[in-house]
Amino acid sequence: MRLALNNYVKISHPPALLPDEIESHSQVAKRAENTNNTNNTNNTNKQIRMKTNTKRAFSLLASLALSLTSFGQEEEKKKGWADKAGPDYLSPFNVIGTKADIPALKGSGSVIDKSDLDKFYYTDINDILRQVPGVYVRPETGYGFFPNVSLRGIDPNRSAKVTLMEDGIPTAPTPYADPSAYYGPTAGRMAGFEVLKGSSSLKHGPNTTGGVINYLSTPIPNQQLSHLRASYGTDNERVAHAYSGGRTDFGGGKLGYLLELYDHRSDGFHTLKSLNGAPDRNAPIERTDILLKLSYEFGEGDYLEFKAGRMDMDADVSYQGLSKADYAANPYQRYANTDTDNMDADQTRYYLRYNKEFSDSLSMSATVFLNEFNRNWLKLAKVGTSSASTTKVGKGVYADATLVSILKGETNGYYEVKSNDRSYESKGILANFDYKVGINDIDVGFRYIEDDYDKNPYYTDKYTVTVAGGTTTRSKVVDDGSANYAYKDAEAFEAYIVDDIDLGALSLTPGVRYSSIDYANGTNSRSLDDVIIGLGGTYELSDTLGLFSGIHQGHTFPDAESVAAPAADDGQLDQEESLSFEIGARGIFSDVSFEIAYFNTQLKDMLVLSSLNSGVPGSANIGEGSVDGLEVQVATDFGSDGGFGIPVSASFTFTNTEFESSTAPDTGYLSGASAGNEFPYIPDFMMNLRGGLVFDKASTYLNLHYQGSSYTDGGNTSELNKYGSLDWSAFYDVSDGVTVFTKVTNLTDETYVHSMLPDGYRVGKPRTFSVGMSYDF
Repeated sequence: MRLALNNYVKISHPPALLPDEIESHSQVAKRAENTNNTNNTNNTNKQIRMKTNTKRAFSLLASLALSLTSFGQEEEKKKGWADKAGPDYLSPFNVIGTKADIPALKGSGSVIDKSDLDKFYYTDINDILRQVPGVYVRPETGYGFFPNVSLRGIDPNRSAKVTLMEDGIPTAPTPYADPSAYYGPTAGRMAGFEVLKGSSSLKHGPNTTGGVINYLSTPIPNQQLSHLRASYGTDNERVAHAYSGGRTDFGGGKLGYLLELYDHRSDGFHTLKSLNGAPDRNAPIERTDILLKLSYEFGEGDYLEFKAGRMDMDADVSYQGLSKADYAANPYQRYANTDTDNMDADQTRYYLRYNKEFSDSLSMSATVFLNEFNRNWLKLAKVGTSSASTTKVGKGVYADATLVSILKGETNGYYEVKSNDRSYESKGILANFDYKVGINDIDVGFRYIEDDYDKNPYYTDKYTVTVAGGTTTRSKVVDDGSANYAYKDAEAFEAYIVDDIDLGALSLTPGVRYSSIDYANGTNSRSLDDVIIGLGGTYELSDTLGLFSGIHQGHTFPDAESVAAPAADDGQLDQEESLSFEIGARGIFSDVSFEIAYFNTQLKDMLVLSSLNSGVPGSANIGEGSVDGLEVQVATDFGSDGGFGIPVSASFTFTNTEFESSTAPDTGYLSGASAGNEFPYIPDFMMNLRGGLVFDKASTYLNLHYQGSSYTDGGNTSELNKYGSLDWSAFYDVSDGVTVFTKVTNLTDETYVHSMLPDGYRVGKPRTFSVGMSYDF
């Protein structure tokens, strides 16, 4: 165990984040900007696809509503989603609250609420998070299915070192046994997002180095309200989002409900050259998410919630990228023999919550939850001139022109497709008690989680490719199965205590967190525990200017798969440790809101986890490193006094990363890392600029994201070029509650590479156009 200082943010009962009142789109947008400037396998066996999965019904009991908060509640006659009529039930499970709560943070944080989301209706989590400084994303499929997110320069691979949550509950398939995020909540159905970085994240494990991203689902409204939205666009893309809910007196209390459906389909923007004389085709994607909540308020201070949801995805996405030459020839092509690559996945989530307010000074919240995730990624595994001469696919195949030609279906050869079938289950209980006494606001909490990660038996399809007379034919040779894998489990207990001490203009928040994890990998087992502490503080210089600072420890734990036999204890992985410092200021100066923060993180025993995605065959500790940088965000409205709005916001991130020592693996994206090199996929500079024109019934917005070049390997021998993307949207209120809209992403149709993982050049989406309508009633 180890002890040191850690900045931790204590939030007792901040208001929960919810959508705005049902008003015209332009009214909401203008009002929000004026008020909130404080923060800115195409599987060959098609029968295993979605089928009836999306039609499953849910029996639900009770649902805890996110408390209703909005900007502009002075208009009492407008009752809607943001009408707040009850206790703040969900606040113990928020990591920040609303934008109005940001000044109280002892560190840096951002809230993305409905007023931000409704400007572009993004469906990709990468597009949403890019507006937050200090957040680095590495897109993969062009649709945000598998998030690769870094906070403050930590390794972004599969978001394994970021704590991802939905409504305060860990949402990685198995956050301890196997933290790789092959599932991320459906971003397009969310009501908001909270991003808590660095010195404010000690409370929210398991990973406390970079920070927390909390997805906030649609809340139950306080009265009957419904929302419908549909759009159609390029590549036959269809997006539909509908929800309806309300509350009513029932049995001496108040019963609430919410039913929600989100559906996203597209033919895809990649083109595959088909074989056996068939026409070329695209690579379609389908994702459907349904959610049902019920809630019951027994009386003042007693609230119960039960929530259930299910996601089904069927997407023809591939692990195989492109060679440099093929990217230059046609960046939107897919190799013909990735034709069968397909991800078939489903996720279910349940929780039951109870909140109790014993008195004005004492409250309790408890949640039990269950998340289940199943995925089968059928993908290209080997390619060769014959079954006796094969190479595992990856960037290595690009060194052999014959292998690439076989992938393209232009040369006689052989290849294999393997089903990577996995099942995950995570269940547990979390609770906290909040007690106010004198100048102290004490928060004590714990969490117990059981993870189960299974590699299911897989099968391998083997194909021969024959080219004759200008025609390519492909035939399946044989199907092979596999033996069972050993199971991988983890049991984790974590507890924390933080105290927010009010000393007037000065506020201090010391905190301590204890973690204990038991791993099992078949017959092998291991236990780890750790204690981290920290201290954060704010100082109010004036009503419009404040300082914040903190120092804190952090850690990232290894996964269950890395557990070795007892005889190899000396070779077991250590948890990654960090010590982070930040200092900053936030406030309003002449109608311009701003936040600026400097951060510095020292990393010890850095972890890299084995992954096909990263090309790393075995997990390892790879030495020491450091990250420091500057985050800036500003916002204002130049037209707030002229009868129309000109909202403008900007965020900038400057980052330095360095390996201070390294024993990096010989293969994968970290190969070649040595002292003095920079971390891969962390650009030195990023910015996001957004501006708009808001009139009474119409509004329009532009959003520009730019990021500088970054290395793609630890040896700093390969570089990802700088790129930018410009998006445009426009809205018009046809009548009360009815709005038509249009948007264009990548307006200038820039062609750019956003990743070399997995397995080659990965291109960003081309110009994409859509039109739609929303209806609130």
